[in-house]
Amino acid sequence: MDAELKILGIIEEQLAVQFTGKINILASFNRQYLGHILFKNGEIFEVIFNGHKSLKAFYQLIIQEYSLQSFYYVVEPEVVEENQRQIHYPYAVIKNKMSDVIKQYQQASKYRPPENVKILIESSFLHEKHEVTPQEYEVLEVITEWSKPFDIYQHCDLLDHEVTWALVSLRKKKALKILAQKNNADDSL
Repeated sequence: MDAELKILGIIEEQLAVQFTGKINILASFNRQYLGHILFKNGEIFEVIFNGHKSLKAFYQLIIQEYSLQSFYYVVEPEVVEENQRQIHYPYAVIKNKMSDVIKQYQQASKYRPPENVKILIESSFLHEKHEVTPQEYEVLEVITEWSKPFDIYQHCDLLDHEVTWALVSLRKKKALKILAQKNNADDSL
């Protein structure tokens, strides 16, 4: 699996030389900035990717690269202050969890809701006492503001597979109402 992920080789090079600076993550087709990985003395300090921060950003990058999305990486030195640190785990710990994250992503991807639906909280669920996990609560909190699956995944601080499993669990508890959107092509007749 590691051989398939270009970013891991680049990260490990920076760790080996005790690099201080950042790896810019750019879209391969137009070189648009998508985020960066910040290092100080060979330790990962911060990851920002596609609007996410910290470990979620790191694992989202890994999942997207694993899903065959390619990126262009630019390594550049930079002054990094101690107060910029968001990640406090050694790389070995982060990497060990990576295979589990990818496995969970693969298992959960078949349960991800289609993008053409709206997900709402069932009002009766709010009036009854139900046990919810912290992940379910976080997903419910996001659903109060966003109803499209893309937005729910984008604005929730959980990893994608955690969001998917929380949605599945909430659906089993009858906490969610799923609305299919009307196809506008049918209205043209």
